[in-house]
Amino acid sequence: MNIRIILTSFLILVVAVHTATAQHPVGNIQGATPVDSWEVNVRQMPPQLRAEITETMSKLQGSEEDRSILSDIGIGVGSGLISGLVDAIVTETFNLAQYRKKQKREWMRMIQNENNFTDSITSIKGLKDFYTSNSHLGALDPSNINFDGIEIRGMRNGRQVIYMSCSIDRNKLEHMFRHSKFNLVLDSLVFNPYVCHLPNVTANGIRTMKEIKKGKASVEGDTIIRPGKGGNGFSFDERNNLRVAIDFSLYSSWINQAVQIHKDVELGKFNFTVKIPNNIIGEYSYSRNKILEDAKSLPENERRSYLSANLIDIKGDCFVVPRSFMPLDNGKPMWGTGEYNIKVKIRESCQFADNSEKAKHWHEDYKRLRQMQNKSSEVQEYFQTLWNQYGNTLVKTSYKTALTTGVNELVPLKAGNAMSSQKGAAGMGKR
Repeated sequence: MNIRIILTSFLILVVAVHTATAQHPVGNIQGATPVDSWEVNVRQMPPQLRAEITETMSKLQGSEEDRSILSDIGIGVGSGLISGLVDAIVTETFNLAQYRKKQKREWMRMIQNENNFTDSITSIKGLKDFYTSNSHLGALDPSNINFDGIEIRGMRNGRQVIYMSCSIDRNKLEHMFRHSKFNLVLDSLVFNPYVCHLPNVTANGIRTMKEIKKGKASVEGDTIIRPGKGGNGFSFDERNNLRVAIDFSLYSSWINQAVQIHKDVELGKFNFTVKIPNNIIGEYSYSRNKILEDAKSLPENERRSYLSANLIDIKGDCFVVPRSFMPLDNGKPMWGTGEYNIKVKIRESCQFADNSEKAKHWHEDYKRLRQMQNKSSEVQEYFQTLWNQYGNTLVKTSYKTALTTGVNELVPLKAGNAMSSQKGAAGMGKR
């Protein structure tokens, strides 16, 4: 094949790659975007317990208990560009041998990105007053407390991913009277790993595919399923050590008797992590009441170890919400009902199974992920990487090389092949 034809083909390929990669990616397709909804509700204190706390506080009134509060390539096509391309191809071809290793590292980076999902929730339903009525006893009077934990529900395309419910620890109410703090216990948790946000393909910029519009793929959540070519949904065959973690903090704003304003002060934080058993079928569920009930049938010496192994603790504690100082009521000091807010963060995480089928056929998965990203093919990717790496320096250096070096020297023909070509040409001339 004529060397000029080869060079021209390379030039056309590079220009085509540059043009193709300069195009904007396909935008989100209406109706293909997953629908997520998070709902957080504040639980109300049962009237009976509220009355008991209020009664206890009235008994403590007048005691000396201390209660306190504490982040172009703009291709300048010149006369030396063609020869420059030949020079680049000759000098950089050996990198292709190492390119597969680079691809695997990039694939593994994308896989690691998929192993984590985090979302934050600041819109909380049922946020009313922390207490049901004013107080004459002080800013930290827990009487008539209205707050009793929170509930969280996460939905994806009409299916429940997670439900969590927690409440104030009844066994540690003394902590409230002595230190103006409260603790929480996890009452129930339901989690469905098969509709969760893992693997988190959006972490790699994957939203939709052209194939969806063409009817060659379907979307379930962020999962893109390609018939006959595998999907990207969660599977215990490919991922393990699945965990769900929930953190939430309580904030408050108030004004004290010295007319000093305290704005969005963090009063405390809570967190817990649950490890989902591998290969669980269907939903994972946890019930504190069921565990406590089952423990009753065990001998005394086994009960404590059973509870320790099965109950999930919520770490952390929180000060009760300070009441704002208000105008005097018939000459008596009065404090308000307590303003507060809650911020929630939910995390899902897992690990990739290195011995999975996907790991064995990583290159197929790599190509599939790149297609889902609307990225170029491997050949296009190589040339684009070449241009991005060298930029205008490649053109300048190659241009200089083209002035001092001929094409025959850049791509030398073996002597035998050259003689055969000459004889062949002579023979064709005789014909």
